[in-house]
Amino acid sequence: MRRPFRAVAAAVAAVAVLCLPACSAAEPAVGRPQDGCVLRIASGADVSGGVRERVLDAVWNSDRKRPRACFVVISEVADEQRSEMISAAQAETGHYDVFNLDIQSIPEFAAGGHLLPIDTTAHSVTNDFLAQIWSAGTWERTQYAVPFNTDVGLLYYRSDIVTAPPAGWPEMLALAQEHRSRLASPALPFAGQFASYEGLTVNVLEAIWANGGEVVDSAGRVVIDTERGRKAVRRLVDTVRAGVISGDARNGFEAQSLTAFRKKQALFLRHWPSAYQVLSGERPEGGVDFAATPLPWASVLGGQYLAVSGNTGRPSEAQRLVAALTGPEAAGMLYHCGGFAPARVSALYARARCGDSVPAAAGSEPRSEVAPPETLLRALTGARVRPPSPYYSRFSQVLRSEVHGLLTCWSLRPSGCESAEGFTADLAPRLEAALAGR
Repeated sequence: MRRPFRAVAAAVAAVAVLCLPACSAAEPAVGRPQDGCVLRIASGADVSGGVRERVLDAVWNSDRKRPRACFVVISEVADEQRSEMISAAQAETGHYDVFNLDIQSIPEFAAGGHLLPIDTTAHSVTNDFLAQIWSAGTWERTQYAVPFNTDVGLLYYRSDIVTAPPAGWPEMLALAQEHRSRLASPALPFAGQFASYEGLTVNVLEAIWANGGEVVDSAGRVVIDTERGRKAVRRLVDTVRAGVISGDARNGFEAQSLTAFRKKQALFLRHWPSAYQVLSGERPEGGVDFAATPLPWASVLGGQYLAVSGNTGRPSEAQRLVAALTGPEAAGMLYHCGGFAPARVSALYARARCGDSVPAAAGSEPRSEVAPPETLLRALTGARVRPPSPYYSRFSQVLRSEVHGLLTCWSLRPSGCESAEGFTADLAPRLEAALAGR
């Protein structure tokens, strides 16, 4: 029987999700003219401080015989990006020639007929993509997208307190409890992304994998309501009840979790490679002493992929643009100059000409070293994809809204919230319906 607390939380989250595309304060980018732009790439915000633009100019726009290409920023919020891009694709206006898609959106766009198959003959080198990174761009054995940059979770830890990273979730929990008193107030021993958005889905999948469970197996079956799944949920709840994931953390996005670590409130931080630049840039000026390692458990594979719009009026040129932006030179620049985790292994050890540094925008974070190549390679090798489905967005909304309600309840009450057994039994059929598009 559903608890009233969770029902309210789920309803609030559902309203928030439905409101995203319509309630954005910014005017939609679709239909805006852009001077001199012939090929348009729909994309989210560039968090690298302009490196993507520099890559585009270096590998494409520098040849004046080619039609000029431009990134068109859809939104700075990941959930809004997907909503606005799918709306543009369904409108079939042909306004965009290329989509820069988050990895989990590829099946939805491909199954909906919104993408052209990739012309792999335009790509001179593909054998230095890690297998799971390349295959994530396929749907039903057809390549529809090529990795632009990838992403993977890393575990950052206070090297002045912990001499070595934990070997797993139980050890992390024990270390966090042992050293809580050495953290600044308010203490948030494990800082992750636990607000009700896509980041929570990522963190929940990783936490369940860390504790021996699965949400969806390799055959696409929902298996969270098994003994291993229930045990994993219990361990996650116990981490919240112990205050290692605090009540304040349930509203944390990437920025809030990074800030907690920078303010020395957290012992551990789960974040992306981009955080390495921020933290290393502050270290010489009294920043936090830290080290970074692959998560001691499997990370969710993230990243952006370039795909040719099915409605482009310039399909051949769009294919060549995708090939240029995903080639070895571009991958090297994205990593060494922008700090993106590269999709190509060769980019980790390549030399890239970054030129003059991009002036930092007002309020932007200082940047310095990129995450070490060996750390990224080990993390990427063990990373796992989210459940590939055209209905992934529904699946994610159900999973994160329900888990957010459960964790919120346990962070506010010492008892009386739903058990792991009741939670997984109730959640499993809802996830099955979501993956089936119901």
